[in-house]
Amino acid sequence: MNQRIETNSLIESLKSFQAKVNGQTSLEELTEEFEKLAPVFLYGGYIKVRNDYRIYIRTVEFYFHSETDSANSVKDPIVYHRNNKSIDGDVPYFPLTSLHAHASGFDITFENEKEKYRASALIRAYEVWDIKQEQYLFYDKSIQKFRFRKENEPIWNGQSTYLYDFINGFSSDGILWIDARSNQSVKLKVSKRQGVFKSDNQNKYSPTIVDGHKVPDNRQWSFTRQESLLI
Repeated sequence: MNQRIETNSLIESLKSFQAKVNGQTSLEELTEEFEKLAPVFLYGGYIKVRNDYRIYIRTVEFYFHSETDSANSVKDPIVYHRNNKSIDGDVPYFPLTSLHAHASGFDITFENEKEKYRASALIRAYEVWDIKQEQYLFYDKSIQKFRFRKENEPIWNGQSTYLYDFINGFSSDGILWIDARSNQSVKLKVSKRQGVFKSDNQNKYSPTIVDGHKVPDNRQWSFTRQESLLI
């Protein structure tokens, strides 16, 4: 998937998504909107952690769950923040761009209370740039810590939950999304989401089993930047 990134900021792009998408939007239309959003997350900026780090998103996975009762609405029962998931009954909607921490890592959320849906972008893989040292950090499993990357090691990290070491309290003035559009051509790998399966129950996540195996959810909602950004 190759394209040029739009000039909109992240907040403008998410507001545009909210203006177009409602609880009755079809799966095909929703996928098209995610295709438009992906380059903004992957090429349009970074999360600044005080004056210490920049978090560049390498892989983003989208999640969407309609809270409407319509049979045509798109359901994604694996979504963490939704009604009747962890709390019996309704839960409040997050403000736009809230960062939601959960068992799989961090979501940047763009829910819509008026249209009754939950929408989020999971930071599945990422690059950590040390601003002061001007070096990438790499997670070393042998010592279970981030350290400065060696020349022969990957630039990006795929352990989404390890972002807890950097991000705590997205509402803090010290942790912000910074719009910084790259002029690089967009080169994305599009695939299904990691570890997500079809569910027999559309309101409670219960993986579908066929011949003793979970059936993958093949919605193409995972987008990976194929090249490192020019910092």
